[in-house]
Amino acid sequence: MHEKTAWADPATRRAWRRTAVFRCAAVLGWMAGFPAWLFAVVMTPVWLLVVWMPVLFVGIWYALLAAVAASSLMGMRRVLRVYPWQAGIAEVRSKKNGSTQFLVPNPERPEKTVGLGFGGVIGTGRHFWVRAVKSGQVTTAWFAGDPRYLGVMATPGPRNLLQVAQREATDSRMSPRKRGVSPGARALARAAGARVGED
Repeated sequence: MHEKTAWADPATRRAWRRTAVFRCAAVLGWMAGFPAWLFAVVMTPVWLLVVWMPVLFVGIWYALLAAVAASSLMGMRRVLRVYPWQAGIAEVRSKKNGSTQFLVPNPERPEKTVGLGFGGVIGTGRHFWVRAVKSGQVTTAWFAGDPRYLGVMATPGPRNLLQVAQREATDSRMSPRKRGVSPGARALARAAGARVGED
């Protein structure tokens, strides 16, 4: 990759737009399921509520997962506007708890890797990254970002965009990472939307 940032690549912008359409459609689809559920409840015998209530709870959970995925779109674009793609540097493996782990070289100590995770939550087992890694279909990935803070994973192309982050880079209840990170790297991470603390 020769572009200064991943976003400068037209293929990245197309991949982001495809991701945005899919995620927004998923949210609308799950929301549209509620009137269908209500219609089914009204049109069937009362005793069938023992079936329809679990369906409602599952629908709400998947709608929340879809909403969270859609809410990450702007953060993903922000990362892609700051960092370039690094092709094939991320090792991908499946963990016993059903989640996916990405191992990315530390930018300032390339001999060491930093782990980023995805999945392990009820409802994420059918996500592309969990399925593809578990089956061995995907073993390496493109990465844009700083693994000590946050980034975007992709399969070559780029395709199948996924935002990943260290918890302390996004959770205000935790102290942001400062140790072992240069001022320049922290400035880039801040521009990408990570919590890096005060200088």
